[in-house]
Amino acid sequence: MLPVERREHILAYVEEKGCANIEEMASKFDVSQMTIRRDIRTLEQEDKLRVTYGGAVSKSFLMEDIPYEKKNAVNIEEKKSIASEAFKHIREGQIVLLDAGTSTMALAKMLMRMRVTVITPDLKIALQLSDSTTAKVYTTGGLVSSITKAHTDVAALSFLDSINADVVFLATNSWSLEHGVTTASTDHYYIRRKMLERATRKILLADSSKYGASSMKTICQLGDLDTIITDSRFHDDNIPAIEEAGGQLIRA
Repeated sequence: MLPVERREHILAYVEEKGCANIEEMASKFDVSQMTIRRDIRTLEQEDKLRVTYGGAVSKSFLMEDIPYEKKNAVNIEEKKSIASEAFKHIREGQIVLLDAGTSTMALAKMLMRMRVTVITPDLKIALQLSDSTTAKVYTTGGLVSSITKAHTDVAALSFLDSINADVVFLATNSWSLEHGVTTASTDHYYIRRKMLERATRKILLADSSKYGASSMKTICQLGDLDTIITDSRFHDDNIPAIEEAGGQLIRA
């Protein structure tokens, strides 16, 4: 196999898995680890993947949380549309779990005049809803992440373990048919898993720009969700496979 052909196969392998280490690639392609190191460095120089310690990750693989301010500045109209659709899934008197995120913040702003109880790990959402005269808001408590401005530790998990909710609205920076809803943060992984566990209905809010990306830890598969709400730019070709996997998808 020519080096250029091998690199094409390596790239396809990394993109399929999201990440791969040097040892496994050397074994799969029957070459030395030094050869794999050279190949992935070449692919990185061509801007086709990212080299990490001991391996490589696809360009769509998120290695760390995205700061709140950066997320808040993009896809603003799409998030508003998604939030407007999500609002239709909430009734007066319900207990609502809102994940940390900018799409869920857009939804929180629409709940200001509703008689609902909101539980959230997100400090910014809690502050927003604290000005409401009708909505009640609880934070989970616990250590606050400087990146996401959300509670992340055992105290937050303990609080969530004590409640029951009618519906949870989950946010994400990455979702795909292959890997489901994923996160780069181990702390947020456990919080989101617990939120899903404590809610009767499970709804994902995710704009189309995040589809196809993946991170280190899978929170849930798309078929584990009752509803996925995305924006109108989500491509038609992706819908049948998602619905076949068991997910109901709504484009707002």
